[in-house]
Amino acid sequence: MDTAQAAHKCGQDADDADIDASQELLTAIKLTCGRTVPNRLVKVAMYEHMSNLYGGPPNEAHFELYSRWSKGEWGMICTGNVQVCNDHLTLGRDMVVPEHITPETVEPFRRLADAIHGEAYTKAQERDNKPLAIMQLSHPGRQSANILGGRWPFVPPLAPSAVPIGRTRRAGTSAASSLLSFILLLVFFQTPRRMSVADIDEVVDAFVRGARLAAESGFDGVELHAAHGYLISQFMSSKTNLRNDEYSAHSDPLRLLRRIVSAIRGSSAIASDFVVGIKLNASDYVEHQNSDNPSDYSQAQEDRAMQHLREIASWNMVDYIQVSGGDYEDPAFMIKTKMQSSRQTLFTRFAHEAVQVLSSTSSEQFGGNALSSAACNGRPLPLVMLTGGLRTLPLLTSALANKHAHLLGVGRLAVLCPELPRMLQDGMSKTILSEPLPEPDLTGLGIVPPSGQSIFSKLERAVLWVMIVLWDSIPVELPKLVGAGTDMAWHIVMMRRIARGQDVDFSVGGLAAVLRMWLWVAPWQEEDSLWDSYAWVLMGLIGVLVGIIIGMLL
Repeated sequence: MDTAQAAHKCGQDADDADIDASQELLTAIKLTCGRTVPNRLVKVAMYEHMSNLYGGPPNEAHFELYSRWSKGEWGMICTGNVQVCNDHLTLGRDMVVPEHITPETVEPFRRLADAIHGEAYTKAQERDNKPLAIMQLSHPGRQSANILGGRWPFVPPLAPSAVPIGRTRRAGTSAASSLLSFILLLVFFQTPRRMSVADIDEVVDAFVRGARLAAESGFDGVELHAAHGYLISQFMSSKTNLRNDEYSAHSDPLRLLRRIVSAIRGSSAIASDFVVGIKLNASDYVEHQNSDNPSDYSQAQEDRAMQHLREIASWNMVDYIQVSGGDYEDPAFMIKTKMQSSRQTLFTRFAHEAVQVLSSTSSEQFGGNALSSAACNGRPLPLVMLTGGLRTLPLLTSALANKHAHLLGVGRLAVLCPELPRMLQDGMSKTILSEPLPEPDLTGLGIVPPSGQSIFSKLERAVLWVMIVLWDSIPVELPKLVGAGTDMAWHIVMMRRIARGQDVDFSVGGLAAVLRMWLWVAPWQEEDSLWDSYAWVLMGLIGVLVGIIIGMLL
């Protein structure tokens, strides 16, 4: 066999190996509650920003978007934020759990669950072959902004302690930029009010009401958002939780989360096979998140993260734990020693060890604590879902092959390729995921398509160019993440296009995405007032300002 023939055969073997490995992505797996996930690919929660002003139920845009994902035959499909309290929103257009659960308030959520399941879900025999519909329940706590947050202006949000969002000057920023950031923070983010025990009780009840809503509307389960600095994670962190009572971050950081999970499992209105997942973020455990020096990594923080993971598993009430907070760039994880940051280091170590911890049934592995007892009794432990940078087929297959996860969470890739699992099933994996898909132009004006642009697109591009030039002439640093993150804004705009049956448009740049994200009219109800027809302009401009603040902080 000559060199050319050998190379050709080697290439064929590699392709065959990729095909074989990709089949594991499509195998089913059972959760602790007994429900079956049809395959390992999960469309994770992404913020849609598509509800009405000041939040509301899902609408036609949501139904169309999730119907498209349903056709992709994902193992699980998670919604974006569904806030449990209507006076604690994030960026204004969140889905919100209604204050009262009635047939009328349940109906929009039932339509959303039906959209996720697809038409064939009505057949009982096909139940285990359809995507599991998971509603993500959230409460932003101190990260709920003024005006957009659903409260009267300058009414502070609730939080474990009265610790405001960072008011310190970022390294490398000019005095003018720091001053502008400080002023805007004072206007748009209040110092939160310390929650009383009664406030905590109400929040627990709100999460249970959200789980009831999910169950009654036909969702298969909920995911509790305990990451990204939201309320539950605020109770878990010693930086935001300065309490000295039973909810102290030092004495019992998981007390609030445990109460919520226990209350959901103890509700007579929720079936025993209802899925309960928890979203954790490894970067929430990094004390010095602004540093890129790998030496900042703390073994104590990693131990704390794993301790939380073990304790949650020991409750015997959780079906999966989503591990996010980094980028799965190195499939071998521990082979390479070069790490990008302390955040990346903790994520890779945390994700690598989580499956090992939760897959073991040895008492010695868990130090003889409650978790070992649960394992010895034969009760399945939670599955681990890995989320972060899974952009190619080799990365997806490697995560399972190296036992770094049981489930693989996909977010941005699910926007670029909404029907990914079905395409893998149809044998199209080599053409769509052999290399990363194109990245959007977030810092410029977008990628001009080969076919050229319309007159309107050219005009928009010219206006945006002028805006960038004018901003550059001001002695204030342009935030790296303008408008709550150009990357998030770009994918939100693309999700709206998908909901309209359109393709992803790479000619949209970062600045255009930010403006389109905020200056958008949600599908209004017929009974909405005239004010709603114009308020989006004002709220959009306010949103841009709030986004600039967040961009300066990140």
